[in-house]
Amino acid sequence: MRVAHAIFGLSIGGAETMLVDVAREQSAHAEVSLIVVNADFHESVVAELPDRVRFATVGRPVSSRNPWYALKLSRLLRRIAPDIIHIHDKRVIDMLPFSRVPMVVTVHHTRDSLPRSVRRYRKVFAISEAVRDDLLDRYPGLDPTVVHDGVAFSRIGQKERYGGKPFRAVQIGRLDHAIKGQDILIEALKHVNQKRGPGALIVDFIGQGESRKFLEDLAARLGVGQWCRFLGMVTRRQVYEMLPTYDLLVQPSRYEGFGLTVVEAMAARVPVLVSGIEGPMEIIDKGRFGFSFRKEDPEDCGNRIMEIMDLSQEQGFGRRMNEACEYGRSRFDISLTAQAYLEEYGRVVSLGAR
Repeated sequence: MRVAHAIFGLSIGGAETMLVDVAREQSAHAEVSLIVVNADFHESVVAELPDRVRFATVGRPVSSRNPWYALKLSRLLRRIAPDIIHIHDKRVIDMLPFSRVPMVVTVHHTRDSLPRSVRRYRKVFAISEAVRDDLLDRYPGLDPTVVHDGVAFSRIGQKERYGGKPFRAVQIGRLDHAIKGQDILIEALKHVNQKRGPGALIVDFIGQGESRKFLEDLAARLGVGQWCRFLGMVTRRQVYEMLPTYDLLVQPSRYEGFGLTVVEAMAARVPVLVSGIEGPMEIIDKGRFGFSFRKEDPEDCGNRIMEIMDLSQEQGFGRRMNEACEYGRSRFDISLTAQAYLEEYGRVVSLGAR
């Protein structure tokens, strides 16, 4: 089978890096191409593609309405001659109004607005039950299929020692506090250090975004600036090396369809604390394999961090983290994601051939 993946940009984001992993896995079983529509990709992400995955870019300026790039994309796809096109930005289909190749799309977020053209897709995938339920509520009759996002467990180092002092937490993701809730974690940091003493908790933020100055100012205003660092964007390889050095990953999101960084931390045998919303709670099986706090409640977040600090001192804590890792591997390894997509492609193509 010839598979073409299409996405507008390929930055160091969760969905983008996961797509690279999917393409790598699928290329062992199919002829795979990855097309980036915009002139917007990070070399370190592209470098992770194996030679057997064909990489191409249309070179469209971001937000350009020049029809030349739609024509260029169509010509590129004709040369590739895929059996199916898997689109990862829902509006790419608008650039292919006359394509007869079956197209499918993945929806990555809850509250994601879909264009009318979504009905042209042969199949809509949701990355979690939370995203599927959200789509069903807002678009009756859409019938999305769940294929969970995945992580390459074998590529992530694992934590071996617990109970670090000072206790080091990390949050990974775009600095967009209205969605990702980094301000909640900064307020929780103040709460913990008031209760346990200055510097008992240190927090690193990995990622970049428009909220950075707001978050830095908030940390300074709350008097915790010296105990939180903003590390900016780092490569995924660096993240995988750094994860086992932390004592906790916190994902304080206000909205989250899934949460790849939560799975990555589980793979690293690092405890995870998430806000009690659908996507992250689905990953930790409603609290069986992770911890949660009340959404948008900094004090509860801080209290749960202190609980984890205490639990991490106990002898059996490492065993609990190993159980969480193995559960994550059985549900969210990238090999399972890639294979599930290939099976769904086969169904779509066979139905089109009838």
